[in-house]
Amino acid sequence: MLYDNMQYTMGAIKMAKGVRRHTQTPLDLVVMEIQSKPLPAQHWEQLSKVGIQKCIVTSIPPPDVQKTRHDLREKFGVLHVWAMTVYDTILFIDADTFVNNSLDPLIHMDLQGKTIGVTKDIRARKWVDTFNSGVLLLHPDEAEYDRLIKLLRSGLVFEYILSDQGFLNEVYKNDWHEIGFVNNANLALYRFQKDFWDQHKLEDINIIHYTMQKPWRCQPNGPYGPICKLWIEAE
Repeated sequence: MLYDNMQYTMGAIKMAKGVRRHTQTPLDLVVMEIQSKPLPAQHWEQLSKVGIQKCIVTSIPPPDVQKTRHDLREKFGVLHVWAMTVYDTILFIDADTFVNNSLDPLIHMDLQGKTIGVTKDIRARKWVDTFNSGVLLLHPDEAEYDRLIKLLRSGLVFEYILSDQGFLNEVYKNDWHEIGFVNNANLALYRFQKDFWDQHKLEDINIIHYTMQKPWRCQPNGPYGPICKLWIEAE
């Protein structure tokens, strides 16, 4: 989903190229565009070149705008993926990611009876019991979409500042399947839990999530040097 920050277009393009390079499962690459905030034509020219299709969606405003982080106020638009029932499976991936390996195992993962597949989060340098919504595996369902929209407007209390992530953690706090570090390798772990990160070979990591430093701002001589270099040098 792309809107205010046009640098995410560059991220989406590199992410899409990584998907096509490594993944064999037949799939569509779809970017959601907020109807009230259309991307400039030149951005769509670049996105179309790598096979990305456009899906125009309406804005879903947060229930409490003032308590929602400014750059995440449109992020509730992610809820539209539950209504995309033309697909059997949706793998939502934030544009500040890099696909480093095949997504085939993730796309076909059994959610073990849970509604969504996500990865445990790290905050304030420590593992927490909540999940990160930057990579989200689900099976679209109109009834579930309607339920989510109603819950959002019901007065449900959640961590408003984190927008959709706070909301989804409240809704699915006992209903999520762990998809594994390799499918959402949070850069915070590279910085604060390096021993854990180093237990995994880079070639085994499927999705790197540039949470601490957006990849287009990465410096190869910075604290995330080797991981930044990977994104910078990718075609």
